[in-house]
Amino acid sequence: MIKKIIYISQTRLDYSLNSVCIKGLNENGIEVVGFHVKNRGIVGLLRAVSFYRHNSKNIEVVMTGYDSPALVVFLRFFCRKKIIYNAVLSVYERMIISRELAPQFSLKATYYWFLDFVAVHFANLTMVESHHQADYFRKIFKVSGKKLYRNWIGVDEDKFFYDSTVSKFPVFTVIFRGALMPEAGAEYVIQAAKILEKEDIKFIMQSGGMLLDKIRHMVDEINPKNLEFRFNLLPAEELRILMQKCHLSIGQVSGHERLIRTIPHKAYESLAMKLPYLTASNTGILELLTPDDTCLTCNPADAKSLAEKILWAKYNLQELKRIAENGYKLYQDKLRSCILAKNLLDKIMDAS
Repeated sequence: MIKKIIYISQTRLDYSLNSVCIKGLNENGIEVVGFHVKNRGIVGLLRAVSFYRHNSKNIEVVMTGYDSPALVVFLRFFCRKKIIYNAVLSVYERMIISRELAPQFSLKATYYWFLDFVAVHFANLTMVESHHQADYFRKIFKVSGKKLYRNWIGVDEDKFFYDSTVSKFPVFTVIFRGALMPEAGAEYVIQAAKILEKEDIKFIMQSGGMLLDKIRHMVDEINPKNLEFRFNLLPAEELRILMQKCHLSIGQVSGHERLIRTIPHKAYESLAMKLPYLTASNTGILELLTPDDTCLTCNPADAKSLAEKILWAKYNLQELKRIAENGYKLYQDKLRSCILAKNLLDKIMDAS
């Protein structure tokens, strides 16, 4: 029986991709001894090893957090315990496929690929966000499926939760929130807003990120009168209240390659807040959600399809409520942090 786990990460421990896992483990009676490696490079790696050595008595498992493949590689030379890597996705995919920081066959891309490759082979078990992500890992890193585990990423339940006291806006309002990455499809939301400009529908975009300047320029150029574009960073509590005031949450609506494999944070947040979720019908999100049951879907990269589904939602509020209730039940039954961690612990016991 596992009683104690060391959790070491190069990203903050309170970052949701780490905190959900840590909270769930605590809820299952596991003592988690955490360490955030603030220094990159060899200094940080040495501090991680020092922390491990001082806390490794009576532990069977070491977990490394999100975006920490170098920790997996370095710790393996000093650690004979099981190493579980909470990868979610590969650094190669995040930096090269999504952010396009370098060409796919460049030296930088090769470096990221090699770091991921060694990490997943050194870890006893690597956690990924979807079955399609696991298939991707098997294909590009040549790793056995037995070393991969699909674990839903869940939601930080202290920050995002259903609050029945929050009233909806008087006008039917849809919200698109999150990082403006190539896969997000913010441009289609702006175009859909323009299509629905004469309808009694309000759009809120609460966003920022690498494409901010491009999207701001597009908003200014198209100028939909029903769109409020906000790029200030909101505290989690204010964001939660803003989202719950809205009638519909818009997910990732592009046709980007990443959406074959990924499920965004805001999908889980929307489910946890009983907020109906509209997404493009990409294979990643459809591993978790079912069209017309726990979500609404539109065609990928199709502003007209998105606008039509938003308009349908406005005039079918009872159906929208049913979908929101089903999504919330899915979250309660399968996606709470304690449930995700219990499933993970069972998998860890079987990992070689």
